[in-house]
Order: sequence, then C-alpha cells, then structure tokens
Amino acid sequence: MVSVQVRETAKKNLWNGMPEKGEAQEAMNLEEKNARRQKKKELKHQVRQAKKAMLCAGCEKGSTRKLLGEYEETLLQAEEMFVRYQTAARNLRQSKEAAVRLLDSVGERPADQLRQELDALITGMDRIYHDCTVRQDDMDFQSSMACLKKLAPDFGRGNASMDLMLRSELENITAVLEDAEGYQAPDFFALAYYGLHEDGEALKGMEHRQRNLFLEGYLREHFAEPFKRETDRAGVTEKLEELMQSYLNG
Repeated sequence: MVSVQVRETAKKNLWNGMPEKGEAQEAMNLEEKNARRQKKKELKHQVRQAKKAMLCAGCEKGSTRKLLGEYEETLLQAEEMFVRYQTAARNLRQSKEAAVRLLDSVGERPADQLRQELDALITGMDRIYHDCTVRQDDMDFQSSMACLKKLAPDFGRGNASMDLMLRSELENITAVLEDAEGYQAPDFFALAYYGLHEDGEALKGMEHRQRNLFLEGYLREHFAEPFKRETDRAGVTEKLEELMQSYLNG
C-alpha cells in the first residue's frame, strides 16, 4: 500500500511542469474533457475485464487486485504528467522559435517593435519549465533570464554594449532551449510508478538518459516483470499494453 504522504508528494512535486494553477484544466475545452472522461471509463472497464480473465486463469485474488490497482492508478497519474509535459514542451518550442526570430531580426526591424517582442518572449518563458526539459532551479539559465529581463527595457536606445550583452544572453537562452527540445522524454508510466512509491527528488540529480534508464529498470524490477507473469498467464498482456499506449498517446 502506497502511503498518503508519498502520494501527495508525487502529485505536488514530481515532474509536474510549471503551469499556472488550473491552467491545463482551463485550457481544455469541453470536447477534450469528455474524451478524457470516456477514456477513464474505458480504462476501468478494461481493468475489470482483465481482472475476470486473470481470476479465471487461476491468478491469486489478492495479487491480481494489487497489480491491476497499481496499473490503473499509475496510468491515471502518468496521463496527468504527460499532459503537463506536452504543455511545457509546446511552450518551450514556441519560445525557442520566438527567440530565433528575434535574433534574426536585430538590426532589421525597429527597436520598439523588438522590445515588445522581447517582453512577450520573457512573459512566455514562465511557462516552459518542466523537470524533463528546462528545470526552474537551473541557476545558469535563471541567471541568463535575469540579465535578459534587466536589459530588455533599454534595448535599442543607443547603448551598443548593453545591446550586445542582451544579444549574448538571448543566444545563450536559445541554445538551452534547442538542447532541451532534443531531450528524450521519459517513460511516463515508469515515472508515475516511481513517483507513487519513492521520493522523486532523488531523480533531479540525474542526467536525462541516466534518469530514463533508471526508471525503466525500477519499473521492470518492482512492477513490470511480476505484472507480465500474471497477465501472460491470463492472456491479457497485449491488451493491457495496447490500452496503456492508447491512453498516453491520444
């Protein structure tokens, strides 16, 4: 049984991205909400069907209930993480594209127009943070952002050295965004499972590839292998894997 404290830690602190409170829910239109509600209903139905098949195949009742309960809970948590990641990744891509346009436009367009676009870029950058891309506690990145915010109001007002500094910081920020855009996303099911059982802070010191490999190994040892043994016995492994993929990919 997962403790209440660990569950709450996972929900609040683990790899959630940095959307404003309620942002993801507010942005979701009615059609999307209905689709997610239907997906959740279908998940519960499929889990019930899998449970029947596993019990009929002779799987132990307590183990079956535990494994399928963890499967369902983890998949629901994984979807929340995936949606937040998609939002942060989309904002990151848009910010990177805006930064590249600004760099290409310096000296080509009026300074007051570029200042407006700088202000819009800086505002949008508050929505890019996610532990799977650009972390909010990245001090080098935050230093560049602080310099950009300080220099932006005076850009194009005749101080060539300050304009050169701003361009340098904007180039640094763009490079970070380009790197982050290329990071491989984690297995969100593995990430969610780990977060429901362990302190997610331990992952934050890992490089992206190291983290992903660690999560895959943790899931395999603590859940995937025993889960597959039991679902293979009942012939429902492929169905549950397909359900997982469809749930996390649209």
